[in-house]
Amino acid sequence: MVGPDYDGITDMSQLPEEAFTPQRFQRGDTVEGEVVRIDDEGMVVSVGLKTEGMVPASEMRTLTAEEREDLEAGKRMAFTVMRRERGSDMALLSLDQARRFQVWIDLQNNLNEGDPVTVKVTGYNRGGLEVDLRGVRGFVPMSHLAPNSADGREKDLAARVGEEAMFNVLELDPRRERLVLSERALYQQRRAEARRRFMEDLEEGTLITGKVTSLRGFGAFLNIGEADGLIPISELSWRMLKSPDEVVSVGDELTVQILKVDREAERISLSLKRTQPEPWDTVPERYNEGDIVEGTITRLADFGAFVRLEDWVEGLIHISELSPRRLTNPSEIVYQGQTVRAQILSIDPAKRRISLSYKKAYGL
Repeated sequence: MVGPDYDGITDMSQLPEEAFTPQRFQRGDTVEGEVVRIDDEGMVVSVGLKTEGMVPASEMRTLTAEEREDLEAGKRMAFTVMRRERGSDMALLSLDQARRFQVWIDLQNNLNEGDPVTVKVTGYNRGGLEVDLRGVRGFVPMSHLAPNSADGREKDLAARVGEEAMFNVLELDPRRERLVLSERALYQQRRAEARRRFMEDLEEGTLITGKVTSLRGFGAFLNIGEADGLIPISELSWRMLKSPDEVVSVGDELTVQILKVDREAERISLSLKRTQPEPWDTVPERYNEGDIVEGTITRLADFGAFVRLEDWVEGLIHISELSPRRLTNPSEIVYQGQTVRAQILSIDPAKRRISLSYKKAYGL
């Protein structure tokens, strides 16, 4: 309940009859009053032409030092009726209760609109954080807090005591004075925005450093700051891999090349092998003309057989170098999957070609 509004009336004759009758307020009513005087014992306020109320110092503790300094006669404020003094028309009022009532109204609006509130962290327990909003106590369950660091939950919670932070209203019940808050959605929103800004600055072809967070059969995930990227298994090494753990482990710090940034899908493709020398770049360091090498026949063609010497490095045995006799098809001498020896005839790194001879390696 709020008292009648007589603002704008300049002639006493315009006032209704009830204006000359002392107001009869009920306990719990909310009234608007005008400060008459203030001292160490509290405030006297006018809540009607013939009605005054007393606000004891114990019911105005929510006043900050700045608010108390600015408080002066004539200032209008809201109060809650506690009770009426015996044998007196003066009501006992509470500024603190009125403010708490307004806090619950504001919280309900925040819940309805989805707007966050800023509260102060006052303590913690094993279940989460204890907070305060203008005298109303609330709680943030552990499951609704932003992710904790690896140092331990209790240490993380203790470090937050005294800070002011934003939370969403999750649940409230003014009658039971129950207020439950959450920062999980806000954290996710902040992460999403930070990830979006981070990805905007990424450039394909550049190098970036990160830490391996997990391995899958198809590749390794790498945290590179505000986002995670994937190194496909084919981009982990120049050699063929059966599993990513043949090259990397969780926790490894790697410098990788950014292959592709898909900002719409929020995907980042990375490569480790492209930060390392390509096998063909160092072929002249490992092979020389005249060397006898061993490899596997990977496929047959009318003109010869391809031999894999190592991952990504193949050579060709021309059909004329398979046998001293004339052949119509390489399959007359070799088959796919066969391990063979061959002599290197020539190496052309620029064209990525190695010419091999089967018959010279076997002295045919």
